[in-house]
Amino acid sequence: MRSHGAARAQTTLAGLAVALVLVTAVTVGGVAAADRVLADAAGESLEQHRAESAADALLTESPITRSDNGSDAVDLTLANETNATVLAAAVPPLRGAAFRVRIDGRTVAERGDPSSGYTVSRGAVGVNRRTVRRSINLSAEPNTTLTGRTNRTRLDVNPAPNTTVQTIWVDDRVALHQPAGIEGQHVVGVSSRPDHEVRVETTGDEPSGSVDVSATAFDATVVRIEVTVDA
Repeated sequence: MRSHGAARAQTTLAGLAVALVLVTAVTVGGVAAADRVLADAAGESLEQHRAESAADALLTESPITRSDNGSDAVDLTLANETNATVLAAAVPPLRGAAFRVRIDGRTVAERGDPSSGYTVSRGAVGVNRRTVRRSINLSAEPNTTLTGRTNRTRLDVNPAPNTTVQTIWVDDRVALHQPAGIEGQHVVGVSSRPDHEVRVETTGDEPSGSVDVSATAFDATVVRIEVTVDA
């Protein structure tokens, strides 16, 4: 009967062998060889291992994701603009393989014919980003509403010589305050709730000038990403 010590030693040796093969494979640029070793160790097919690894990589740090406040999300604009060459360069499990990446059933990148490959699917947060702008005419209404969800707002304050902008509110919070007057460009943080009212307080008779308000708004949705790899 084989002793527990002998079994443990064999397990350790097998692990070392895997590690040595990986180091050698990566050193010579053999990503596929490294993937095969890892797939065998996990009891997976090479296609399954590479598809699983590629899906995980695509949803963390990749050309189609962005991170806001520590959370990764699929940027649907970036996904629309990407292609197979960009993804293969950034995601090692896709290199040298036929693959297809779909988001909600729409193909965003494809190389070769992966129809016989292995497909994995992941749920993710998808974000659409758009620029929103409004302008406050200080000789008319002193407030406006910026529609959409954002976490910061840009304010470009341009009062006329006869006007002093003392305070700018965003919703129920004082975003900027300067008794001597506010001018120029400023970026202020706002809560992540949608639609923000911006209100300007001025001094002087018949105030005039403008405050331009802009932001990058984002709309979040749940998407499904599918990765098919035929290694």
